[in-house]
Amino acid sequence: MPEKAAGTLAEPPFHIRFAHTVDRHLVHRAAVAEVFVTDARRIGESVFLAGAQTPLSHSYYNDHIQRSALTDVLLVLEACRQAAVCGGHTFLDIGMDTSFLVNEVSVQLRNPRALRTGSDPGELQLLTEYPAVRMKADRVRQVGVAQELTFNGAAVGVATMRVSAMTKSEYEALRGYQRGGIAPTTREVPRPDRSGVLAPPQVGRASPGNVVLAEPFFDGGRLTARLLPDFDNRSLFDHDYDHFPAMTLLEGARQLALLAAFWSGRQLRNTHVLGMDAAFLRFAELDTPVVLSAAVPRGGQDTVEVAFDQGGRSVTTATVRLYEETAESEDGAGRAESAGRAESAGRMESAERAETTP
Repeated sequence: MPEKAAGTLAEPPFHIRFAHTVDRHLVHRAAVAEVFVTDARRIGESVFLAGAQTPLSHSYYNDHIQRSALTDVLLVLEACRQAAVCGGHTFLDIGMDTSFLVNEVSVQLRNPRALRTGSDPGELQLLTEYPAVRMKADRVRQVGVAQELTFNGAAVGVATMRVSAMTKSEYEALRGYQRGGIAPTTREVPRPDRSGVLAPPQVGRASPGNVVLAEPFFDGGRLTARLLPDFDNRSLFDHDYDHFPAMTLLEGARQLALLAAFWSGRQLRNTHVLGMDAAFLRFAELDTPVVLSAAVPRGGQDTVEVAFDQGGRSVTTATVRLYEETAESEDGAGRAESAGRAESAGRMESAERAETTP
């Protein structure tokens, strides 16, 4: 991002308000409770500053078992997505009948101390630029997004996206052509049997409703699991979809990375996800199983590569970056980590059957 744009973040004239959220339609949300963007102001020809308030209590974004609660990386990314969509409608004059399809996304957070949740809602500022906008027939067809993030006054990271834009009728025609018919929606597909979903603590969660993985399988140092989210989880499925949305796939990647970290000996109470990169190669259909796989990280490795397969074809690839708190950042974490590694070493050595649930 250009230095002059980044330098405007602290300038007084661009005061961002956090008093109320923007119109939910501007961020493509059905529920006001799922809107986090509070303000957006243009500060350059293709640059604007947005604000978002992070909630203190949310059934999805605050449902984590880590001892030291950090602001959820996917909450930050959702705020980034909302800010980019809001800015597209408000400042790029993209029509409200536009469907946005995420092709690539990256969010990289730093400064964990600044990301800790406190007794007040967090204030996130998103300096957003559109460095690449492709037009065709006077319509925006593809948008590049670059964002610099400040949380409660401290710089905490960056995010980028590449997004395709099409009208609702164009989207419906594309989906019909690809499938050879109409794709069922989350309202129409049968509710799956979720009795085999993983225990929430194995993927860093407290509530079963937020677990999206089931049927774990371990073989030769590699974990696989089926994507099986709850379609009635209104944070993952705020409205009807005819495919698994990007944020649900990213939640699957996060949970598989944490499960792999658990198998490698890490204590999930001390392990956070602070970075994610993903490429969405094709639509992940609702009516065919999606299987995720990843190698168990070894030797202190902090990145986990996650592959998504549906019917023998790759639909998404993701890289998840882990951050593990140590004794220097939390009293007692070092002892817990050592005990966890010893316990997991025995766990892996005794995995004689691939279908053994971790």
